[in-house]
Amino acid sequence: MLRLVLAVVFALTAFIFTEVVPDLPPFNRIFLRVVITVWFGLMGYGLFPDLAKIVSTTTLRFVNNFTSRLSAEITSQMMRLQRPQMALGGGFSPISPIGGVSLNQALLLDTSAIIDGRILDIAKTHFLSGTILIPSFILTELQQVADSADYLKRSRGRRGFEVVDELKKVKGLRIEIWDKDAAGKNPDEKLLKLAKNLHGRIITTDFNLNRLATVSNIVVLNINELANAVKSIAIPGESLKIKVVHLGKDSKQGVGYLPDGTMVVVEDGAELVGKEINTEVSRLIQVAAGRMIFVRPKGEKQ
Repeated sequence: MLRLVLAVVFALTAFIFTEVVPDLPPFNRIFLRVVITVWFGLMGYGLFPDLAKIVSTTTLRFVNNFTSRLSAEITSQMMRLQRPQMALGGGFSPISPIGGVSLNQALLLDTSAIIDGRILDIAKTHFLSGTILIPSFILTELQQVADSADYLKRSRGRRGFEVVDELKKVKGLRIEIWDKDAAGKNPDEKLLKLAKNLHGRIITTDFNLNRLATVSNIVVLNINELANAVKSIAIPGESLKIKVVHLGKDSKQGVGYLPDGTMVVVEDGAELVGKEINTEVSRLIQVAAGRMIFVRPKGEKQ
């Protein structure tokens, strides 16, 4: 029926526009109009399958694109607007677990944080809960590190896969692989765009990625900054027992470390390398890598 309708439409169109056709001997204009009308009708009847295919394909493509964009926008809005809510009766809702930090925005793990490995220790303390996304292009980058010819890089890459496997076993934490690729020239650029689209946060130890994300108004959970934040704070006048490990930048200084890795500079401690001594804190300095503590051997005049 549709083919007949299209044929009639073509025929009527041809019949109307052939009003101006003149006589062309040996054929008169009536004969020419009939021939042209019939020919256009047959053409409409024959073209219908191709036209129908084009129309149906275009329609399906439009519907699929519209549905995909609509679902992506709904998911994005839901993740952005989701907030911890109080459950009825005055208690906290399930998305705000007691004893941990509920993360309602998407958390994206980058290669440096996986290789670093401390994310596993943090997860085991239950300070993180919910879902952590690991994009497939991050796993591809991790695979490249694991396949490196350099022994240290290869070992770190393989250790990264072990960390991912261990994270999956942590209770209260769900690890999901984001298998959709993102636009970008490199993994960092892809990760930034994905985080922006999902209104998510990035977990990393990469200083440059941290700076790029901050410029792009993306929240970053930097494990190095967390480690520095939870280090013990020494107070001027406090006593510390330090083993002087090596010389400092100044030829008169010695350097030691606290158990948490904080650097301790022993003033006038160059001759005490290899010895464990009692010291007194003289001052503290905050640097990009963390805190530096300056001490003097006990008994020395301040």
